[in-house]
Parts: sequence; structure tokens; C-alpha cells
Amino acid sequence: MKKFKINTDFKIKLPIIILSLFIFIGILSYQFNSSNFYIISTIISFLIIIVALFSVVGLYKAVKKMKKPSTFKRVLSVLILAIFVCTILYIIVENIMGAIKLFI
Repeated sequence: MKKFKINTDFKIKLPIIILSLFIFIGILSYQFNSSNFYIISTIISFLIIIVALFSVVGLYKAVKKMKKPSTFKRVLSVLILAIFVCTILYIIVENIMGAIKLFI
């Protein structure tokens, strides 16, 4: 069995961790009801903040390492992390636009 090196394979494992957190957030979002609304919404918001931080930090580190000869794994990890960051930014902008429409 091959052991993963933390420094080299972390940028490959990070998109998998982020995708797993997104799936967990989706499962928690499905479990909303009136009795556990505050608890689950707090957990979901905390997980979204963690996903956003992991995505931005992972994308920064992956782009910074692109100066070395690029492999398929590096390019794929940068692409997946960029998609996650764009998704999170879209969600944030969409929520801000909805809040502005609500107050205006």
C-alpha cells in the first residue's frame, strides 16, 4: 500500500476533502425542519466557512506550485479548486444580491 506524502499529495487530497464537505452540507441541508433549524444552520454555516477557506488556500498553494513542471494531477487539482472557489463566490454574490433586493 502506498503512503501519501503530506506535502506533495495534500493538494490532491484537498479537492476530495472539499467535495466530501459539500456532500455533507447537502445532507444537512436536507434535514432542515422547524425544531432543529438553528442548530443545523449554525453547523452548515461553519462548514461553509471551512470549505471556503480550504478552497482559497488550496487554490493559492496549487497555483503557486504551478511554476514546477505541471502534471495531470496538478492541473486537475487547480481546475477543481478553481471550480469550488467560483461556486462559493457565486453563492456569496447571489446571497448579497438577494439581501439587497430584500431591503430595497
